Amino acid sequence: MVVDVGSGAVRRIGPAGIPMSKVEDVFLTHFHSDHIDGLGELLMQRWAGGAHEAPMPVHGPTGVEDVVAGFNQAYLHDDEYRVAHHGPKIIPPHGAGAWRCVRAAGRGQGVVVLDVDGLKVTAFAVSHLPITPAVGYRFDYLGRSVVVSGDTVKSANLQKFAEAPTCWSTKP
Repeated sequence: MVVDVGSGAVRRIGPAGIPMSKVEDVFLTHFHSDHIDGLGELLMQRWAGGAHEAPMPVHGPTGVEDVVAGFNQAYLHDDEYRVAHHGPKIIPPHGAGAWRCVRAAGRGQGVVVLDVDGLKVTAFAVSHLPITPAVGYRFDYLGRSVVVSGDTVKSANLQKFAEAPTCWSTKP
């Protein structure tokens, strides 16, 4: 899982010991360029390095469809070149790009954007005025949780999701 993909994200993920091919989902908090400008590189590296058969799931607030469509369009020719160069067995044509754009709920509400194998990810609104929408994510797994908010200021909604009862519980 990757939250926000700035220009240095891909260069930092590999040295951290995480193969690009293992990235399963991207979560965008908002659409400032320093939070999204590495998305194209991440999508390409994951696809080319892992022979993925399906595009990368990208989650984000309203408008994420436009961001994903833009990256898919910008990389369209490169995707075609890579399939032609390496062949469809190594670079499956249907694995390029991104899909499954999930929108976050409004203030005071959370929406579960992923619930798989015991991991639940909930998106919720945060304050990053004048930028709207902006969201944070709460990741719950085996009784533990972490909240990532991107750029934001303290708010009741952020506090609500960070202080939910299961935060940092030691019980599975």
